[in-house]
Amino acid sequence: MRDVPCIEPSSFLFGQRKLRMVARDAKHPGAALVYWLGIAEPSHEANFFEATQKFGSLMQLVLPNEQPGVFVNRSAVLAVQDFGVVKRLVFKDKSSLEVRYNGPSSDLCDA
Repeated sequence: MRDVPCIEPSSFLFGQRKLRMVARDAKHPGAALVYWLGIAEPSHEANFFEATQKFGSLMQLVLPNEQPGVFVNRSAVLAVQDFGVVKRLVFKDKSSLEVRYNGPSSDLCDA
């Protein structure tokens, strides 16, 4: 009989989820809210900097009110709706986020 490694449930779920974006927690500025595709409520990370580093290459985008906003996983973006300077990112789970971006929409998704 072969030895099978023990897989913790939390690490198994992490592998099944796909990152949508990371944002600062307004209540705890040093912490992060991590948004996943298909999951309405974000998970919480104690350290914002570590959270942005943990998930690899992310796009830093500014919210429409010109506040630094979120770090977005480009591969989670299905389409971009262009409203001039404001772009609406439509994610693969059909959720969306509006950001300020003056460049071409093609910069914001893999499609």
